[in-house]
Amino acid sequence: MNRIKRQGNFRQSQVHKKKKTISCIENLSNEIFYEIFDYLDGYNIYKAFSNLNIRFENLLINPLLPMKIEISSETKLDSRYKQFLRSNKHHIISFDFDSQSKFDQFMNLFTIDKLFPRLESLILNSISTYKLFILLFYLKSLSNLSSLSICLKNCSCNIGDIYQMIFHLPLKYFRVAVPRHPRLSITIPIAAQDQYSPIEYLLIYHRCTFNQLTNILLHTPRLSHLHCFNIIESDDQIKLKLMIKLNSLTHLTMTLYDLELDEFEEFLLKLCSQLQLLNVKIYSTDKSYLDADRWEQLISQNITSLTKFIFRYSDTIDDEFEISSCHLLINRFNSSFWIDRKWIFKFLIEEDELIYSIHPYQETWFDIQEYSYIKQDSKNNIDNSSNPYFSSVELSVTGTFLTENDEPLIKKINFIFNMIQITYLDIECDQMTVSILITILEALRNLNSIRLSNLLLRQQMDLNIRDKIIFNVFLKINKITKITLRNVTESDQIDFIFKRFPRIQFFGLERVRDDDLKSVIQYILWNIKDNYISHPMTICVFCDDAKYNKVEKLHQMINSKNLLKNYTIYRQYDRFYVQWK
Repeated sequence: MNRIKRQGNFRQSQVHKKKKTISCIENLSNEIFYEIFDYLDGYNIYKAFSNLNIRFENLLINPLLPMKIEISSETKLDSRYKQFLRSNKHHIISFDFDSQSKFDQFMNLFTIDKLFPRLESLILNSISTYKLFILLFYLKSLSNLSSLSICLKNCSCNIGDIYQMIFHLPLKYFRVAVPRHPRLSITIPIAAQDQYSPIEYLLIYHRCTFNQLTNILLHTPRLSHLHCFNIIESDDQIKLKLMIKLNSLTHLTMTLYDLELDEFEEFLLKLCSQLQLLNVKIYSTDKSYLDADRWEQLISQNITSLTKFIFRYSDTIDDEFEISSCHLLINRFNSSFWIDRKWIFKFLIEEDELIYSIHPYQETWFDIQEYSYIKQDSKNNIDNSSNPYFSSVELSVTGTFLTENDEPLIKKINFIFNMIQITYLDIECDQMTVSILITILEALRNLNSIRLSNLLLRQQMDLNIRDKIIFNVFLKINKITKITLRNVTESDQIDFIFKRFPRIQFFGLERVRDDDLKSVIQYILWNIKDNYISHPMTICVFCDDAKYNKVEKLHQMINSKNLLKNYTIYRQYDRFYVQWK
């Protein structure tokens, strides 16, 4: 919402000028006060500044002052609040109700109609369909209303009737949510040309079929941003022939359930050629979504303006899971087409799901490892094509627990991991047995970097003979040179790393407290010395509460203990680096 331009500064009286001292807050300009007011609830502004002095009274009565009103469950709609609303109705540009009861209480006092002529935004976090129909009738009188967000408590009627009334409002932004309703009736008559809605941002948080979505979009030719979070397969043939071209649509976010790629592709071809952002999350048995070459052809030939592609396909690993032809070509997501656009491919294991993800490049823990030797100002000038992360693939394992019972799951997907070179492993699992870790490591022979939680290292390496053999073979042939640990609590966890991975070139620790920083770095350097590690190396320790002069103290400690020679130490935000060549 655009902020209004404030007019002028109010002159102070001669009495104020003669005062030798004034409070700091009164030194602020009117413009700054209006900027501050923009972030505050209107009634709180009224309570804090009314009857304070002439200057603030003038600020509050300025007809250009906008007020945003938030009515929560704790708001008391007493006589003083009622008087405030009556006196400031021409200031109010937005209402935000967090409950049905407060909205009902408010409506017993006021009607939201032309009584609030400047109203631009209305948020209803809970409302019944009956009350909504009544409200929509009155909203027609508000010519400045541009934003409406509603969450329906229940919806037993045809929600298409609600959409019809919405489309007659002057809205630019509309968000609708209907939780806990698996299927809704959405019937809307075909729009006449003079009945099109001016909506540009449409967010749909309820389940609908592609045909129902098509009926909605027939009324919104000006859409630029469309978010649909529960699209399911249509019961009958998809009627995309009725679809009008959405020439302004540049941002599309969708979550698809049980929908085949053929149908989604037809939808994209019909109305989305000018997309700049496509964000799609897919839950479907159709493995065609994993055909990288098909996506490449669709984007390069038909969605040429696309600059951001976010993709997430969930594959359930169960007894029915089978390797398909698309799995065999999964490495195509790492071709030059994707690398040149800096769209990064990644695997995730979450509980019983294997997730295939693509997202635009953003700095991660990998870059901290890869570019730890480069100062921040120089890092911005790195040729993106030379970033080794762009051509590498990460496997991230998250969830509550993985035990020996999940070993068949891991073994089932090992074949997929062999189809593409995975060089980064990130494990953040509340409980994972060492046996499962070994099973994962055995499949990832090209690992270069790992990031582990301390829960894994706290377990005893009490392995059976088979796991011992596998683990020892891995330790001999592994290529790991960069390791980051989270939340380390015991020194033997650090000992384990330097004894088992002598080729390490980067060692990172996350979430070390300021009181422990000096002793932790000292212990790491002693460990390196004890294990006769003499090659070039980088230590990176994350400490978000470190004092401003910590680098100097660390430097003094290293020199006094004679732990290193010819080294550099510096700080970047919450990261402390110690490096030597």
